[in-house]
Amino acid sequence: MSILNPSAHDTITSNSPACTPQLIQRANEVRNRVIQFCKEEAQKWGEQIERTQEIPQSLWDRVKELGFHKLTLPQSVGGEGLPLELYFPILEEMAHCHGSIRMVFHAYNSIWRTVGQGSDEQQNYWLKRLVDNGDLVAFALTEPDNGTGIDLRTMATYENGKYILNGKKHLITFAEEAAVITVIAKMDGAAGRDGLTAFLVPQGRKGMKLEPMAHMMGDKGCSHAVITFENCEVSEDEILGEIGDGFGIAVRGFLDQSRVCIAQSAVGLAQEALDVTLDKVRQRKTFGKAIASRQAIQMRLAEMQIAIQGARLLCLDAAKKYDKGEDISLEASIAKANAIRMVGEVTDGALSLFGGIGYSVESPIERLYRDARSLWFEEGTAEMQKMTIAESLLKNARQREREARRSSQQV
Repeated sequence: MSILNPSAHDTITSNSPACTPQLIQRANEVRNRVIQFCKEEAQKWGEQIERTQEIPQSLWDRVKELGFHKLTLPQSVGGEGLPLELYFPILEEMAHCHGSIRMVFHAYNSIWRTVGQGSDEQQNYWLKRLVDNGDLVAFALTEPDNGTGIDLRTMATYENGKYILNGKKHLITFAEEAAVITVIAKMDGAAGRDGLTAFLVPQGRKGMKLEPMAHMMGDKGCSHAVITFENCEVSEDEILGEIGDGFGIAVRGFLDQSRVCIAQSAVGLAQEALDVTLDKVRQRKTFGKAIASRQAIQMRLAEMQIAIQGARLLCLDAAKKYDKGEDISLEASIAKANAIRMVGEVTDGALSLFGGIGYSVESPIERLYRDARSLWFEEGTAEMQKMTIAESLLKNARQREREARRSSQQV
């Protein structure tokens, strides 16, 4: 999207070797289809979701019909195989839509990466189902009393050739709609990061109980559930990766890229907020003049676009590094921490520039304002991202100090 014309839909381009001309052409075709969907259909879907507080099955079916459920899945299983660099402009367009539509889009194109770290057999079975049937994966990490850290209390105990899960997860997005749930549990008697293991638990497994949670402030219609495990049996074949790989699968294999996807979603939402605000300030008048003519308003608009473009470029940097196979834990946390601060400031500014009418449920900014707040919590709060950033800074500082000492000793 052009910084000089925020409403322009630029052609996706890339100089990356991973982005072949065929992939770039395909990405542009998909993006045009998303733009058409947003223009012709999304508003009606959003109005229905707000009215009924549910995502209708017909919308899930429509997303699959348009092929939006398989954009990042590997070509080997029938997906489009788009790298993040090409997928992000498409995700940004979808983030202009209702928050729950964006959530469906993100869930399909991001959470599969947990299963994507499994054995060949697991991938061949589940990823094909995701592409062919439009099945969905849910990710169960967060717990009511233990957050998402290594102090998780959902335990896995080995008994007679099987693992027995006991514990509780909550705020699990689309758990009820998912065909399989990736569950992160602690091995009985283990401690620390190496004690966490990932399991694939199919929907309907005995001993796994799902209870719907109340609707959230934003992203209306998007479902969340409490999952209780009571002596839920999983086989050795349902271990994702190896015993003790749970932290790496959760964070390095999934959360890092998902955090950048959330950041990119914030970019799209913020750009939509600015776009509708630009229309409003050119129409809204005080003392006989459109407020867009006033320098203070112009400065506010400029600051909003600067913040959006900065967040967009941080996401692109992380996407390119991810596509190269680099560890992006630092870049992902920087991108997300910045983006959720940005989207809060931009939607605050948009509401202010709309004036009191912006607070009305009939205002386009009211729903954007609510949906923006959900992004603060998806895949970790700003405080969690800052902890990751600080840990990386201190680790690098200690490394430099050790290298300096070794150098001085050699001299």
